[in-house]
Amino acid sequence: MHRIRSLLCVPLLLFAFGHGVHAQILDPSDTGRPDLGDPEYDEASSRRGGPQDQRETLPDTFGIFIYRVDNPNREETFRDSLLNGFQRYEPDRAADFDYGTLGILGSAAYGLRYTPVHRRGLEVGFRQFDLYRTDGQQLDFYRLERPFTYLRYLRGSEQNDGRLTARFSRNFADGVNLLLDYDRIYQLGTQDQYPSTAIRNTSVATGLAVRPPGSRYSGYFSYVANTFENQQNGGIADTRSDTGGEINSLDNQIPFLEETYLRHAYREATATQYLQFGASTDTLSGRERRAFTVKHQLRIRGAAYRMSSLRSEQDSSFYNRFPALDLDDRGLRSRLTHDVISNELGISTYRRSRSGGRETVQRDLLEVGLLHQLHRVSRETGDSTANVVMAQARVGLRPSDRLQLLVDGQLNIVGQIGDYRLAAEGALDLGVGGKLELAAVNQLYSPDLVQRTYLLNGSEWYDRDFAKTLELRLEGAYTLPFIGIRAGVGYSLLTNYIYFDAEGMPVQESSPVSILQLTAERDFSFGDYRIDNRILLQEADQTVFRLPRLLGEHSIYYAGKWFGVLNVNLGVDLRYVSGFSPYYYNPVIQQFQLQDEQATDFSWQVDPFFSLRVTRFRFFVKFVQAQTLLSDRLFYLTAEHPYPDAALRLGASWRLLD
Repeated sequence: MHRIRSLLCVPLLLFAFGHGVHAQILDPSDTGRPDLGDPEYDEASSRRGGPQDQRETLPDTFGIFIYRVDNPNREETFRDSLLNGFQRYEPDRAADFDYGTLGILGSAAYGLRYTPVHRRGLEVGFRQFDLYRTDGQQLDFYRLERPFTYLRYLRGSEQNDGRLTARFSRNFADGVNLLLDYDRIYQLGTQDQYPSTAIRNTSVATGLAVRPPGSRYSGYFSYVANTFENQQNGGIADTRSDTGGEINSLDNQIPFLEETYLRHAYREATATQYLQFGASTDTLSGRERRAFTVKHQLRIRGAAYRMSSLRSEQDSSFYNRFPALDLDDRGLRSRLTHDVISNELGISTYRRSRSGGRETVQRDLLEVGLLHQLHRVSRETGDSTANVVMAQARVGLRPSDRLQLLVDGQLNIVGQIGDYRLAAEGALDLGVGGKLELAAVNQLYSPDLVQRTYLLNGSEWYDRDFAKTLELRLEGAYTLPFIGIRAGVGYSLLTNYIYFDAEGMPVQESSPVSILQLTAERDFSFGDYRIDNRILLQEADQTVFRLPRLLGEHSIYYAGKWFGVLNVNLGVDLRYVSGFSPYYYNPVIQQFQLQDEQATDFSWQVDPFFSLRVTRFRFFVKFVQAQTLLSDRLFYLTAEHPYPDAALRLGASWRLLD
């Protein structure tokens, strides 16, 4: 206990003292000057000759701006030039706060920090792969001046394990821009994985933006395919953290399930078109006049979910724990498809300009519209259809780059009548006084399909009639520039919350439940040495939620320049979680559920790393789970799913300009 208190004191002291590290520059291209994070970076000279000045003299530099089809007039600068955090190749660790997984890259994941889910119409309720899924509605399009290619490759412990990411965008004549996006995670080897485990996740997206110069018309067309193919073993049956958990050989471990396979396939085609009126430029002031836009979007989506679990002799430990699932000596199966055709029509008006970073922004926005969805659900018991019509509205204000406010809402008027969502977010930049960020969400939503009914072997395993869930979420953050700390608070209140209990059955909590979250982020610089810190404290009803009360994420490293050309980072990534009773992932019902079989102690993970950058090439080598060399206690974020032993990872990325 004394050692735990000592560890907790270290991050708290780090937040209290030191010099902060500022955000990176806006232009992600090589400006010919040292980037922030480079030992030769000088803030004063950077202000005198910023990225925009360099663009006039260096033909190899340009800006890359990201926008999305739901509002192409709202842009963000694409940032991908620094080494900081590059070694965190895992999607579950690249998020704002870590996710819990089954211990291997690309496996089922849940957020260690609770956040609301945005629902629109009928929802199936399988969300274990949302972290890796490319959504056509959230697909990043690029505004750029020259072709852009980004490649990233991760090498696992053997050739059959790794990750490959590729992005490409270029302009063609008449305002046409092409986008290609590919991401594959493959864990097919056996060297550093437990038996009966394999993963192949693939996301492919292509997009075409048509914005003819001087035309009132603009169109955005995309096709996205996500496929998640997993062999899931239900966890390791004979390894527990409370018994030390030492593993001499991964191959000798006994899984709960030997042959359980899952495949989720998502396909989506989207066509979004805008017809704009107004927006001419005032010849006297040079400002753009108010614009009026008519929007139409057609989305065709298809999702297929399939699970099969073949029965073997060693599966008895799983069925002894879940006797209600022991339905057939041959095994279990579940199949469901969900197809949606949606049409959206909207009218908006706004004033558009450019921010200080040259992104396109909207000084104000008023949008109203209607969305119709036709759902078709196919199961072994038959097909069913449902129509949902939602009224939508959005209001935005940005009188200056220092103040932003956006409010949007939706209300179901046909199908799931009464469901609604009202959300607001805003930011106020006070300069030397800091930055204030606020957000709020209030929503009422119907239960997911798999919360109401689930089929196994063609028969309903359960059939529930639940009330709607009411959720309120309030959160805010304040950044103090003179000490460099960002402190946040979040509060969620849920009434009629639905969860899966220790038997794998959906249960609705009759009394309101709440979650209080406190966060703190602070980066330090001591000459060439850096310490990046992030801490989460949360208190929730542990009978309903199984989340750690404490989560800490830290990077301690040396950042310097070698031989005059190599930017290098050398250090360790550290994360730790307080003791808790984590969720168990049940591959048969495909849900994270409560469990009372395993409780973890305070645990930590240490990953030494080395990374380097030469202009647009980056490389890292990382030793994962190094703490297992000193301790036999394994790292758990999901019950019965210990993270595998220590292993070496290599990764590289290239940003190519034509």
